[in-house]
Amino acid sequence: MVSKKKIVLAIILILLIAIVAAGFSFFMNYQQGKSEFQGKHNVLLLCTDPTEQRAGVGAVDMAFIIELNDGQLGEVTPVYPGGLYDPSLTPPADLRSEGVSQWYLHDSLWTENLEEGTQRAQQIVKYNTGEDSDIVVVVTPDAIDAMINTVGPVYSNGQEVTTDSLEFLRNDQDENGATRGDAIEGLADGIINATKSSGKKVDLLSTVTDQYSKGNIRVVPQNVFEKLIAYAGITNMLS
Repeated sequence: MVSKKKIVLAIILILLIAIVAAGFSFFMNYQQGKSEFQGKHNVLLLCTDPTEQRAGVGAVDMAFIIELNDGQLGEVTPVYPGGLYDPSLTPPADLRSEGVSQWYLHDSLWTENLEEGTQRAQQIVKYNTGEDSDIVVVVTPDAIDAMINTVGPVYSNGQEVTTDSLEFLRNDQDENGATRGDAIEGLADGIINATKSSGKKVDLLSTVTDQYSKGNIRVVPQNVFEKLIAYAGITNMLS
């Protein structure tokens, strides 16, 4: 019979191997992330509203071009989708049946193919702003709510965000006369400011990783997420 001591030693050995393997994997992701994301890179962030029914992940309510400098957050440029399109793109028949003659940024994720949708969004944003992007990140309201809870309290346009993000945005428009773009931009600024003032950059990265695993954050190309998070995480912990 195997002794309890040997069983315990075996468990400890397995745990140590797992820890070393995880550490090695993280180190490799960091090295690869450093290689790929050192210098200046642009991330296109698409904020979606899944309550607008379509085959894809939702309508694009707001977009942001996020500049990364050696893994650290740089300038954040808001891109309001209203009226933005690329004339070289033709919407499909089901979208045209809705009375839409151009493929607007708002509808760029209309179809089920997320990769094609994000490529459309990149093309439309570049046509209208001249800015390229290396990565596209698609976030849902659930992910935004989780970020708010992590770095809060969050203040947007002078108000503390105490409800879920979609309800807050709608109230900001109905009660304060804000446009959809202004409301979302204010909320994004609030999250960024709260992250900086609270010193919870690493906590936010952990939340982002969790929300990614739950499918509330999607990244294209998919294989860069772990590398970017590892590199950005170490970089921000040292900054």
